Amino acid sequence: MVTSMVTSMVTSMNTHEKPLDADNIMTACALRFDGYKYIEETGFDAKAGIDAYMETERWDRPAEEKLAIFFVLQRSLCKWSLVYEPRHGRYWRLFREMFFDVVELDIPQDYHNAEWLSRWNERYCSQRDKAIACVRRKHQRTKYDDHARLDFS
Repeated sequence: MVTSMVTSMVTSMNTHEKPLDADNIMTACALRFDGYKYIEETGFDAKAGIDAYMETERWDRPAEEKLAIFFVLQRSLCKWSLVYEPRHGRYWRLFREMFFDVVELDIPQDYHNAEWLSRWNERYCSQRDKAIACVRRKHQRTKYDDHARLDFS
């Protein structure tokens, strides 16, 4: 009796999924594409792509360019030049909006990032709808301000 109760508890703990986190979902989605390799091989100017979107709010670009822009936004917001961008600012808005445009795209074989693609497949593929809903909730709950000031705190 006690053994079966303990086994049941351990099984329940092992199968319990970690709560989904919108930032982790978007990071895994972005980094499954090797943006460094793509930019190096093609000379694509992701900053120009971001700037063009900011002006037009239109995404009429090839899939690989969308993936590269999404990759660069993730790197910039989480590691590089935009780390102080407020989470309710225009670049986070763009990053979240782009997620919905790239999440269903297949990653071209030449630009697989094996480590992150594996993470994406293991953690999110089986619950893609839940992952998308998690990011959508975060996006819809955020009161964006495209003129928000940098957050140095």
